[in-house]
Amino acid sequence: MKRFLTLCAGLLLISALTLASGKKKLGIVMPAATHGFTGESIKAAQKGAETFSKEMNFDYQFLTANESSEQNNQIDTLLNSKVDAIVLWPLNGNELRSAAMKIVEAKIPLVIYDRLIENFTPTVEVMGDNFTIGEKAGAYFSKYFAEELKKGKVNLLEFKGDNSTVPQQRTDGFNKTADKNLNWYQAFSTDWQRQKAREQMENFLNNGKKEDVESIRGIFTHDDEVVLGILDAIAAYDGNKKINIKLISGVQANKDFFAALEAYKGKIDLMTYSFSPVMVRDAVKIGGEILNGKSYSGLVLLPTVEVDGSNYKEYMNSEEYKLRYED
Repeated sequence: MKRFLTLCAGLLLISALTLASGKKKLGIVMPAATHGFTGESIKAAQKGAETFSKEMNFDYQFLTANESSEQNNQIDTLLNSKVDAIVLWPLNGNELRSAAMKIVEAKIPLVIYDRLIENFTPTVEVMGDNFTIGEKAGAYFSKYFAEELKKGKVNLLEFKGDNSTVPQQRTDGFNKTADKNLNWYQAFSTDWQRQKAREQMENFLNNGKKEDVESIRGIFTHDDEVVLGILDAIAAYDGNKKINIKLISGVQANKDFFAALEAYKGKIDLMTYSFSPVMVRDAVKIGGEILNGKSYSGLVLLPTVEVDGSNYKEYMNSEEYKLRYED
C-alpha cells in the first residue's frame, strides 16, 4: 500500500509540474525508418522539434510507426493526452482519413506533411512541390532528347516511389510538359527502395527482349536511392544487349547521387531535384508557430532546385545542402 501511495504521489507531482509549466504540447507522428530519405527526415524532425520547442517554449511528443494502423493508434493516444496541435506525415493518406477527421472534430490544429489525404482539408498542408518537379522533368527530358523526338518516339522507363499522392503528382506534372513523343514503355513501383529498384532493373535487362531493352533512352525516377539501384543493375549487367540509356533523373539531391554523377560522366547523364529531408523541419516549425498563435491555412509548397552536371557543385555549397549534412 505504501508503495502504491508513493507511486500515485509521483504521478500527481508530474501532472502538477506539467500544468504549472503552462506549455502547450505538439504531437508529431511520422513513418518509421533507420536509413534513407525517411530515416534522415526523422533525425531532422527530432532535431527541429528539440530546437523549436526551446525557441517557442512548447513540449512535444514524437512518435513513429511502420504501418498506417499503428499511426491511427498513435493519433488516438495523442488525442487522449490532450495535445494542442499535431504534425502528421501519413504513411498512406487515405488510410489515415478517419484518424485525421477525429483531430479536426476535436478542434485540434492539424499540419499534414508530404503525403496528402485526398478529399480532406486539414489546418495546413506542407509539402515539396511535387507537381513542379514533374513539370520541370518533363521539360528537361523534352529538351534533352529534342533531336531524337523530331524523328519519332523516345522510349522511357519510370520508377515510381509508391502509390501515394506524391508519385502521382510527379507523374502528372511530367505528362503535362513532356513532348508527345516521349513514350512510357514501362513503369515500376519501388517502395522507395534502392534494392528493389535494382532487382526490377536487373529483371528488365536480363529478361526483356533485346530490341526493347536497347530502345530505352531515358529513365524518370522519383528518388535518388532508386537511381542508385538502377545504376547498380547497369554496372552488374554482363549480357549481350546494348544499354543505350543516356539520361536518368532523381529526386533528393543527396551526396551519394552526386558521387554517382561524377562517376558516370561521359556515360550516362544524371539530373535530380532538391527534396531535402530537412524540409520536414518546416512542418514542425509551423506546428510550433500555430501553438504560439500564428494562423496558417491552405497549402505551403516548399521550393525545389533542378540540379545536374552544370550546377551540382554550386548546389553542394547551398545552405540547404550544408544543413542536411552538418553532422
